[in-house]
Amino acid sequence: MPCPSVVRIAKPEDHQEIWRLFLHGYRENALFPIAPEKVDWFMNRALHPEMIPEWDNGIRGAIGVIGQVGVLEALVFVVLAEYWYTRHKHIEEFIVFTDPEHRKGSHHASALHEWMKTQVDTTNLPLVTGIMSNVRTEAKCRLYRTRFTKIGEFFYLGPKGSMPFVTAMSS
Repeated sequence: MPCPSVVRIAKPEDHQEIWRLFLHGYRENALFPIAPEKVDWFMNRALHPEMIPEWDNGIRGAIGVIGQVGVLEALVFVVLAEYWYTRHKHIEEFIVFTDPEHRKGSHHASALHEWMKTQVDTTNLPLVTGIMSNVRTEAKCRLYRTRFTKIGEFFYLGPKGSMPFVTAMSS
């Protein structure tokens, strides 16, 4: 049975479980091969903001999680970002994921979405979120259309005969 759908800010002790959930999400949604050192760099900036030098104006983020240290059931990872054509900041979602074992009967997806909306209210910055996935895409899109304003769609075109990257771990 899932735990209550309460989102908390991830702690450094959650690192291993965040990786576990991230890899589950990666197996479902990856378009390109994984770069573990890059993922870890982003995660560490969110989990250890005190380690970022004062002069470093790179990515800042937050990871929200559902569950206790050592037994996470869901996560959301957002960062402060800006598009190439503006200096206006926005919140960009990297991943929203609920462990498949805890989807049925939980309200984790709703809680993660509400947490993102809270970040908008707290920062007074807009949120950019969406669906890029290899599975259950239409169901995910229907859910997002009920919670967020649709502003476009994603499309993919790879080299002739190729498909989006699907990891060997997905089998």
